[in-house]
Amino acid sequence: MSNRLSAVSTNEEKTIIPRPLSYQELDILHALRGFCAFYVVIYHAKYLLWSGGNEYLRAIPKATWGLLQYGAFVCDMLSSAGYEMVIFFFVLSGFFIRYAQLKKHRPTLRFYLNRAVRIYPPYLASLVLSAAVLIYVAYAHSRVLTTAPGRELNAGLLSAWNELRPFSLESAPRALGFLRLGDQFFGYNNVYWSLLPEALFYLSVPLAFWKVRYYYAISAACYFFGIVAPSVQTETGFLGSFVFLFNGYFALGVGLYDIVTTRPKWLDAFRRANGMLLTFGLGALFLALIGVAALHIRMVSGPLASLLAVLGASVLLAGRVSRQNALVRLFHEIGIFSFSLYLYHFPLLILCYVGLVTLTGDLINYPRYYWVGIPLVTAGCYALYLITERLAVRYFRGT
Repeated sequence: MSNRLSAVSTNEEKTIIPRPLSYQELDILHALRGFCAFYVVIYHAKYLLWSGGNEYLRAIPKATWGLLQYGAFVCDMLSSAGYEMVIFFFVLSGFFIRYAQLKKHRPTLRFYLNRAVRIYPPYLASLVLSAAVLIYVAYAHSRVLTTAPGRELNAGLLSAWNELRPFSLESAPRALGFLRLGDQFFGYNNVYWSLLPEALFYLSVPLAFWKVRYYYAISAACYFFGIVAPSVQTETGFLGSFVFLFNGYFALGVGLYDIVTTRPKWLDAFRRANGMLLTFGLGALFLALIGVAALHIRMVSGPLASLLAVLGASVLLAGRVSRQNALVRLFHEIGIFSFSLYLYHFPLLILCYVGLVTLTGDLINYPRYYWVGIPLVTAGCYALYLITERLAVRYFRGT
């Protein structure tokens, strides 16, 4: 009998009581959200406003480059991981949703309503903006809607316009469900591709969090199967891509929150780690991520991005970077309107592109004008955030 009591006592001692994180502790992670969203803006600005790659090398051969030209090209390549920053964002999203549900559990219908209220007002506004910009481009700058230059951007704009013109009520469910109308997304706003995996994750949350250990096991098995047999994602469509790839990143974020709150030694290890080694390790990992992203090796770049997300979040939560750090403060402010920045920046960059074509007379530009467009678009997205997303959030919180 005494042995049985001793065993029970030992098991009770091993039970770890989760320590929920406060919003103040999590607040610093908004800097990572801001960094991811701003990075994607730079990535798309380079695609829309600057012609790099082989076209650039043919127009400006390496033999003519000086030291500054090489330096500028290296800077261009540092923003090659746009897709990977979305994966980074998926991990953060899983982390924050786990926090929110544990802090204030919402029944299934209430959870879905909360997510719909959070997503759809700014999303609907972005649909209107995207359509308005494409219509304006088609009627006022129709010369950019062409396949003649052989540039993907111009052909994509033409294709998107041809799909938007016959838009009807039958097409509305596809737009509202974050699906392509045909070959293109509504209004040629290519950022919409990531909203469907996010929505599918939200749909799975009530069931997944009900038996979270089973969710981890199933997610890990599906993810590794998807990595080993990537063709299964293509064969099973967008649902297969979610189950065998993207859900793994959300699950990782969910798991990270559980580790942080139930394993005190996790953050303690980052607090004790050598600062120089941490900085060097994260920097090397980031450069490696950019390298494989530039080579389009997504089988490697996705896992690297998720690893970087886990380590970056852990370093910030461990307090290894001051909240008063200038970059942290800057990206934290951007993180506040990161969703609006993500939704609105693509059509605003298209406006910048047609403005550039008007000013230069060229459909393809090799000078790096995209650095001028970035602050203009960011400011425009903030203005749109104030009159759409922020107003919607305040309204629904007050009702």
